[in-house]
Amino acid sequence: MTDYPGDVAVDEEIATISMACPHVLLLGAGASKAALPNGDKNGRSVPVMRDIADELNLTQLFPGDLKELAGTDFESAYSRMFERHDAGLDELDRRIARYFKRLELPDGPNPYDYLHLCLRDKDAIFTFNWDPFLVQSRIRLAALGVSKFPKLFFLHGNVRIGFCVRDATSGIAGRPCSQCREPFVPSNLLFPVEKKNYQADPLIVREWAAARYFLKNCFMFTVFGYSAPKTDLDAISLLKGAWGDVQKRQMEQTEIINRPGSDHEALRETWDPFIHTHHYEIHDSFFESWLAMHPRRSGEAYRNQYIEARFIADNAVPQGVTELEELVAWFRPLLDVEFAQESTSSAES
Repeated sequence: MTDYPGDVAVDEEIATISMACPHVLLLGAGASKAALPNGDKNGRSVPVMRDIADELNLTQLFPGDLKELAGTDFESAYSRMFERHDAGLDELDRRIARYFKRLELPDGPNPYDYLHLCLRDKDAIFTFNWDPFLVQSRIRLAALGVSKFPKLFFLHGNVRIGFCVRDATSGIAGRPCSQCREPFVPSNLLFPVEKKNYQADPLIVREWAAARYFLKNCFMFTVFGYSAPKTDLDAISLLKGAWGDVQKRQMEQTEIINRPGSDHEALRETWDPFIHTHHYEIHDSFFESWLAMHPRRSGEAYRNQYIEARFIADNAVPQGVTELEELVAWFRPLLDVEFAQESTSSAES
């Protein structure tokens, strides 16, 4: 790791753990597009909602009067089918779930691996995405010895995640619950857009309760690839309610990561309810973000810069790494400090 001049050098940042408040990361479909611009391991595209009917050849499942709408506004077309109790809904759900279950991360390091490695276990990732990439990344990093991960929550369900109602716990869909041994029931994926009744799904109820808790208590809110579409009015309302009065969030920082060349003014306007005056940043790449510039120490860097008014040196994550083992090795000094502090705390208690 390279040290650069500054009041807080890289070695000091790595060695110091002081922030207990969580860093919250919210992911949308744009994050998966950025992570896999050429498709998954086998070249399969990762469709966003507006393109899903065409990319997955789903248009023929809609009634004649909804076919055109399905190609331009899938969620609205789905909602109308839902209202009619159309017999094609089950097949539509099955095809979407089957397609997303087949998606696979490429073998080499991927931005999803960076997301897991750049956050600590006090932090949280909330995702609207159905794809299995977060779960796949966590499994393969765990196989390389990584054991400290941010908490994961799936706000619209996920093809790999199921729920046990009896024990109110989640896990890999189809695998047995550790308590009752019954298989985890797959989560719902599609909700009618005009009335996204999140209260009807116990997993989703729990995930949104977690969102309210973490957003209320976070020091930084990072949004990656989520444009807050008008079709997600209920979701945006829930997020705003969790964030609370922006005038009372004068110390928190909001960070938006979007595609290169995106309209920064439009993004600023979209996320205005989460921004206190000038406390925001907009980046065209994940690698420009606080997560990538101060991995696993974003809170400490934030405190040093904004509260202690100190100059800080960046500890930018490496780019162009071709082996996952090499990427994990780069993070090892950060992880070792965390394990050492945890061991010291345990010995003292």
